[in-house]
Amino acid sequence: MNLAKQMLHYLADACGVDHPKQQHFLLAVSGGEDSVVMAHLFAQTGLSFGIGHCNFQLRGKAADEDAAFVEGLARQLDCPFHQTTFDTVAVAEQSSVSVQMAARELRYEWLEVIRETSGYDYIATAHHLTDAVETQIFHLVRGTGLRGLLGIPPRNGQVVRPLLFASQSALSDYQETQGLAYREDSSNAETKYTRNFIRHRVLPAFRELNPRLEQSLGENMQRFRESLFLMEQMLNRIEEAAKTQDGDRILYQLDALKAFAPALPTVLFELLSPFGLNTTQANDLASAIHEGQPGKIFITPTHEIALAAEVLEVVAKRETGPQSLIIDRDAEQLPFPGGYLYFQLLEKVPETFSADSKIAYFDFETLAFPLTLRKWQAGDHFQPFGMGGKHQKIQDYFSNHKFTRAEKAATWILVDANGSILWLVGHRSNHANRVRSSTRQCLKVSVLTD
Repeated sequence: MNLAKQMLHYLADACGVDHPKQQHFLLAVSGGEDSVVMAHLFAQTGLSFGIGHCNFQLRGKAADEDAAFVEGLARQLDCPFHQTTFDTVAVAEQSSVSVQMAARELRYEWLEVIRETSGYDYIATAHHLTDAVETQIFHLVRGTGLRGLLGIPPRNGQVVRPLLFASQSALSDYQETQGLAYREDSSNAETKYTRNFIRHRVLPAFRELNPRLEQSLGENMQRFRESLFLMEQMLNRIEEAAKTQDGDRILYQLDALKAFAPALPTVLFELLSPFGLNTTQANDLASAIHEGQPGKIFITPTHEIALAAEVLEVVAKRETGPQSLIIDRDAEQLPFPGGYLYFQLLEKVPETFSADSKIAYFDFETLAFPLTLRKWQAGDHFQPFGMGGKHQKIQDYFSNHKFTRAEKAATWILVDANGSILWLVGHRSNHANRVRSSTRQCLKVSVLTD
């Protein structure tokens, strides 16, 4: 079976559909070999697709040439083309994250906006089997559980990886046979990056031991997925046997947990990580249970887990300080637990807007005062700016952006007197209250956190 047909079958399984040709895909294309091969395979199989390209402005003139190349590729393949440019270094500095992390977050967030606003069903990235192997080795070296050995999932939400069945060498062979032009990123050869070190130093040595390295480790990943399925079934049974609810308290019977003593640290981590327990705490808690140390308490960002004689007791931390604060029309600043909000009424719309997520701008005339600053609640929803006015539950926004439980608990929202959510403070403002060309007065709100 040729590469195109293999991709079509793999894509059908990843999307869980019988006919992927009935779906519409947004391809993330950098201009590199892998993504160019993916685009040509999509065209060869007759799939419906458009191309999205991010210029992260990290490689000077070369980045602009990449963008021009990908735009030409879209014309060649006669498909829609979407592009954007980011000041990635500035965003990384503002967010105190690495440039690579900032680029990744910007890329996926922008692709999701384009997917939703332009009617695509899925985002497709060009991750391949060699990428999955590198990820597996990366996790193994750093230390991981069973999930970390799965490599890269074929699908994560609306993001699919249709080339995960193929090694990098297979894609290179296709590129060479077809004579496909692509752009080379010189940073891919720099072994100062961990993944590049694995690619250029570790994998060649492993291939000397096993020339079928990718295929063998890919088969291992499938076995690990099957093992994880079995483990999750058993964990569900353990939880059913051990867990009870008593008002605000969640209780786990120690006798039911001790029946799995050889695997107790893993059992505790899997059951209690939703409450913030980390692996170190899980190991310490398992030791305390084995040694019979009632009275020990483990503090997580969101809960307290107490070891009693016969049970583990899990209780959510009680919030300290006010849970809602009122903001009048003429307020200039507001202290709140964790920081300050600053308000500035601008008599004209700024010519440029800050890209800092800790600053939001609103059409003053659309706001119903007084405003309220409060913690988010289940059922809250808003219209995230940049999504064309579509509504989204805040819980879904958290999931899409991979908020931890602690980050969710720390999130404040700004609400007007009509109950409209104006801003997930420090994250995303509301589309309905955006600044328009007709805006006469603009309210600038900034947050400074401790």
